[in-house]
Amino acid sequence: MQQVYLHALFAIIFAAILYPFIGYYSIIVFLSGFVVDVDHYIYYAIRKKDFNLMNGYFYHVPGSKVHEPHSDSLYIFHTWEIWLLFFILAFLSHQLFLFILIGIGIIFHMIFDWGYLFFNKDAIGERAWSLIGWISRN
Repeated sequence: MQQVYLHALFAIIFAAILYPFIGYYSIIVFLSGFVVDVDHYIYYAIRKKDFNLMNGYFYHVPGSKVHEPHSDSLYIFHTWEIWLLFFILAFLSHQLFLFILIGIGIIFHMIFDWGYLFFNKDAIGERAWSLIGWISRN
Protein backbone atom coordinates (compact mmCIF):
# COMPACT_ATOMS: atom_id res chain seq x y z
CA MET A 1 0.00 0.00 0.00
CA GLN A 2 2.94 2.33 0.46
CA GLN A 3 2.94 2.82 -3.29
CA VAL A 4 -0.72 3.95 -3.37
CA TYR A 5 0.18 7.13 -5.23
CA LEU A 6 1.99 5.01 -7.82
CA HIS A 7 -1.10 2.82 -8.20
CA ALA A 8 -3.11 5.98 -8.85
CA LEU A 9 -0.53 7.42 -11.24
CA PHE A 10 -0.15 4.26 -13.32
CA ALA A 11 -3.91 3.64 -13.30
CA ILE A 12 -4.43 7.17 -14.68
CA ILE A 13 -1.81 6.59 -17.37
CA PHE A 14 -3.37 3.22 -18.26
CA ALA A 15 -6.85 4.77 -18.38
CA ALA A 16 -5.52 7.57 -20.62
CA ILE A 17 -4.07 4.97 -23.00
CA LEU A 18 -7.44 3.18 -23.09
CA TYR A 19 -9.46 6.39 -23.51
CA PRO A 20 -9.20 6.57 -27.35
CA PHE A 21 -10.60 3.04 -27.54
CA ILE A 22 -13.30 2.98 -24.84
CA GLY A 23 -13.90 6.64 -24.01
CA TYR A 24 -15.25 7.55 -20.60
CA TYR A 25 -15.42 3.87 -19.67
CA SER A 26 -11.70 4.20 -18.98
CA ILE A 27 -12.71 5.92 -15.71
CA ILE A 28 -14.11 2.57 -14.53
CA VAL A 29 -10.78 0.90 -15.31
CA PHE A 30 -8.98 3.63 -13.36
CA LEU A 31 -11.23 3.36 -10.31
CA SER A 32 -11.16 -0.43 -10.16
CA GLY A 33 -7.38 -0.44 -10.52
CA PHE A 34 -7.00 2.00 -7.66
CA VAL A 35 -9.89 1.44 -5.25
CA VAL A 36 -9.19 -2.30 -4.88
CA ASP A 37 -6.66 -1.35 -2.17
CA VAL A 38 -9.50 -0.33 0.15
CA ASP A 39 -9.04 -3.78 1.69
CA HIS A 40 -5.75 -2.58 3.20
CA TYR A 41 -7.71 0.03 5.15
CA ILE A 42 -10.39 -2.52 6.10
CA TYR A 43 -7.67 -4.84 7.42
CA TYR A 44 -6.17 -2.03 9.50
CA ALA A 45 -9.53 -0.81 10.83
CA ILE A 46 -10.57 -4.30 11.94
CA ARG A 47 -7.18 -5.25 13.37
CA LYS A 48 -6.56 -1.99 15.24
CA LYS A 49 -10.17 -0.91 15.81
CA ASP A 50 -9.13 2.49 14.51
CA PHE A 51 -11.05 4.08 11.64
CA ASN A 52 -8.62 6.94 11.00
CA LEU A 53 -7.90 6.80 7.26
CA MET A 54 -4.43 8.33 7.55
CA ASN A 55 -3.41 5.89 10.30
CA GLY A 56 -4.67 3.09 8.06
CA TYR A 57 -2.49 4.37 5.25
CA PHE A 58 0.63 4.90 7.36
CA TYR A 59 0.22 1.52 9.04
CA HIS A 60 1.32 0.04 5.71
CA VAL A 61 4.21 2.49 5.14
CA PRO A 62 7.53 1.17 6.49
CA GLY A 63 9.29 3.77 8.61
CA SER A 64 6.13 5.63 9.62
CA LYS A 65 5.19 6.10 13.28
CA VAL A 66 2.23 3.71 13.16
CA HIS A 67 3.78 1.06 10.90
CA GLU A 68 4.03 -2.45 12.27
CA PRO A 69 5.65 -5.32 10.42
CA HIS A 70 2.98 -7.83 9.51
CA SER A 71 2.79 -11.13 7.70
CA ASP A 72 -0.01 -13.23 6.27
CA SER A 73 -2.31 -10.20 6.21
CA LEU A 74 -5.73 -10.78 4.71
CA TYR A 75 -6.49 -8.22 2.03
CA ILE A 76 -9.77 -9.73 0.91
CA PHE A 77 -9.90 -8.18 -2.57
CA HIS A 78 -6.43 -9.56 -3.33
CA THR A 79 -7.42 -13.23 -2.87
CA TRP A 80 -8.04 -15.61 -5.73
CA GLU A 81 -11.41 -16.74 -4.31
CA ILE A 82 -12.77 -13.20 -4.56
CA TRP A 83 -11.42 -12.94 -8.12
CA LEU A 84 -13.13 -16.24 -8.97
CA LEU A 85 -16.40 -15.02 -7.46
CA PHE A 86 -16.05 -11.77 -9.40
CA PHE A 87 -15.56 -13.59 -12.72
CA ILE A 88 -18.48 -15.94 -12.04
CA LEU A 89 -20.69 -12.92 -11.32
CA ALA A 90 -19.40 -11.30 -14.50
CA PHE A 91 -20.53 -14.20 -16.65
CA LEU A 92 -23.89 -14.47 -14.90
CA SER A 93 -24.51 -10.75 -15.09
CA HIS A 94 -26.27 -8.75 -17.73
CA GLN A 95 -23.53 -6.16 -17.24
CA LEU A 96 -20.69 -8.20 -18.75
CA PHE A 97 -18.99 -5.15 -20.29
CA LEU A 98 -18.90 -3.38 -16.92
CA PHE A 99 -17.41 -6.46 -15.24
CA ILE A 100 -14.81 -6.73 -18.01
CA LEU A 101 -13.75 -3.13 -17.41
CA ILE A 102 -13.53 -3.69 -13.65
CA GLY A 103 -11.61 -6.91 -14.27
CA ILE A 104 -9.11 -5.10 -16.48
CA GLY A 105 -8.51 -2.58 -13.71
CA ILE A 106 -8.06 -5.30 -11.09
CA ILE A 107 -5.70 -7.30 -13.31
CA PHE A 108 -3.67 -4.15 -13.98
CA HIS A 109 -3.53 -3.51 -10.22
CA MET A 110 -2.43 -7.06 -9.43
CA ILE A 111 0.31 -7.02 -12.07
CA PHE A 112 1.62 -3.90 -10.37
CA ASP A 113 1.43 -5.61 -6.95
CA TRP A 114 3.20 -8.73 -8.20
CA GLY A 115 5.93 -6.57 -9.71
CA TYR A 116 6.35 -4.81 -6.38
CA LEU A 117 6.65 -8.14 -4.57
CA PHE A 118 9.10 -9.46 -7.17
CA PHE A 119 11.45 -6.51 -6.70
CA ASN A 120 10.95 -6.24 -2.90
CA LYS A 121 11.70 -9.70 -1.59
CA ASP A 122 11.13 -8.50 2.00
CA ALA A 123 7.43 -8.08 1.18
CA ILE A 124 6.93 -11.74 0.19
CA GLY A 125 4.78 -13.46 2.80
CA GLU A 126 3.27 -10.14 3.85
CA ARG A 127 -0.16 -11.03 2.51
CA ALA A 128 -2.37 -14.05 2.04
CA TRP A 129 -3.30 -14.87 -1.55
CA SER A 130 -6.02 -17.35 -0.60
CA LEU A 131 -8.95 -16.77 1.73
CA ILE A 132 -9.30 -20.51 2.35
CA GLY A 133 -5.57 -20.82 3.11
CA TRP A 134 -5.68 -17.83 5.46
CA ILE A 135 -8.70 -19.23 7.34
CA SER A 136 -6.97 -22.61 7.72
CA ARG A 137 -3.87 -20.93 9.19
CA ASN A 138 -5.75 -18.63 11.56
